[in-house]
Amino acid sequence: MKETTQNKIWELTASKVHQEADKNEINKLEQLRQQPGNEKIIDDTRKIHTDLQQTVPLRKTSETRSWEKISDYFKNKRIRLFLSVSKYAAIIILALLTGILMNQYWRPISNQPLTYSEVKVPLGQMAEITLSDGTHVWLNSGTTLRYADNFGNEAREVKLDGEAFFKVKKDEIPFKVKLNRSEIEVLGTSFAAISYREDNFSQVTLVEGSVKVNSAKGEEITRLTPEEQIHIPENPDNYSVKKVNTRFYESWTEGKIEFDDEKLSDVARRLERWYNVEIHFEQKEIGDLRFSGTILKNKPFNQITRTFCLLLPVEVDYQNNIENKDVITISKK
Repeated sequence: MKETTQNKIWELTASKVHQEADKNEINKLEQLRQQPGNEKIIDDTRKIHTDLQQTVPLRKTSETRSWEKISDYFKNKRIRLFLSVSKYAAIIILALLTGILMNQYWRPISNQPLTYSEVKVPLGQMAEITLSDGTHVWLNSGTTLRYADNFGNEAREVKLDGEAFFKVKKDEIPFKVKLNRSEIEVLGTSFAAISYREDNFSQVTLVEGSVKVNSAKGEEITRLTPEEQIHIPENPDNYSVKKVNTRFYESWTEGKIEFDDEKLSDVARRLERWYNVEIHFEQKEIGDLRFSGTILKNKPFNQITRTFCLLLPVEVDYQNNIENKDVITISKK
C-alpha cells in the first residue's frame, strides 16, 4: 500500500470520529475502506478513540501526574502504536489523543458560581462603554446591559433591557445579544437594538455587516442586510422586515434624534425616557400626527414642545413637579 494512501486514511478517520468530516470526506473514506487492507487501519483507529473515552478523568492539573496516568493506561491496555505506518499517521493518532483528553479530562473543575456585571442607565441619562473584547456600546436612557464576568473567554453574550447601539469587534466567537423572546447573533458589525421589558416588541436595525436573528431557543428566524429593520412582536413568528433610514436609529449616540415622518406617539415614548418626563395626549388621534425634525439632547425640553406647537396643530401644557416627573399634556389647537 502506498504511504500517501495510508496518510489519507488516518486523516479522514480522525476527522470522522471527531465529527469534523464533511459529506465528501465521508464518501472518500468509504471508498478507501472497500480497498483490500484498508479496513483494518480504519477499525484500529476507531478502537483507539473508543478506548480512550473509557479512561478515568484526571482530577488534578499536574502535568507530571497526568502523563503518568496516560502512560499507565497505555501499559494496562497494551495498545501499540502501529510501527508499520508512516510518521504522518502517528501524528494523526497524537491529534486524536490530544483532542479527546483536552476536551473531556482536562477541563478545569470549579465550584465557583458564574457572576455577572450590570450597567444601568437612569432615565434622562446616556452611557458609553467598551467591553473587554473591544466592542463599543452606547446605552440609551432607562437601559440595563448584563453580561457574565468571564465575558470573552469562551462566549460573548450580553442581555439587553432597553435601547443600545453596538459596534461589535470582529472575532471568531459569535457575539450574542439576548432580547425579549429573541436573540441577535453577529461576528462583527454595527446595529441598533430596542427591547424594553415593559414593551411588547423588540426591534433590530442593521447599519453595516450582517445580523442573524434567532428565537429565544437559538433557532434562526432570519438574517438582515444593511438598512434592514426587523420588528419582533410578542409572538416572534409574526415578525416583519422593512428598509429604513438607519440615521434615525444611530443619531442618538451623538446626542440628537433625527425624526423622519414619525408618529407623534412614537416620538413621545422616546422623549419620555430621554428626558424622564410623562407625556399625555388629550385626544387619542393626536398620537397619529406625523413629526419630522432633529432634537438635541442638550436643549431644554420646553424648546422641543414649542417646536411641536409650531409644526403641528397642537397645544402643550407643561406641569413642573419637584418630587415626581414633569407632566406634559398635548391637546388639539
